[in-house]
Amino acid sequence: MATVLVIDDSPTQVACLRELLRGPRILHRSSASLHQGPLVPEPVDLVLIALILTRDNGFECGLALRELGYRNIVLYSDCPEDTDEDWARAIGLQGLVQLPAPAQLLRQHVNSYLHSGAQGQEDDQRWAS
Repeated sequence: MATVLVIDDSPTQVACLRELLRGPRILHRSSASLHQGPLVPEPVDLVLIALILTRDNGFECGLALRELGYRNIVLYSDCPEDTDEDWARAIGLQGLVQLPAPAQLLRQHVNSYLHSGAQGQEDDQRWAS
């Protein structure tokens, strides 16, 4: 079963994502701060980060996670600007999902990111050996 880490400080938004996604196991953190120890105690297949957080910025969180070795990171927002997806890709993230989205479309996006992340991990492992 795939594991998705959701970084969002809105319990309502996290509950909605849990309900809509239903397939993967969902882990949650309210920020990407590492002051409390490791982000999660296990590997994750996909990280979904809210673009707008109370104390953080989704772009900065994504960039920090990239530097920690996370590779499959996607931002989501209910009010993205036209250039937000371009910026996300420019800093090495997979992209941006616009919410609200129909449940089926959201699941398709997440599944495609999960599949592309699995391919990327295999490529990383192949090149590392």
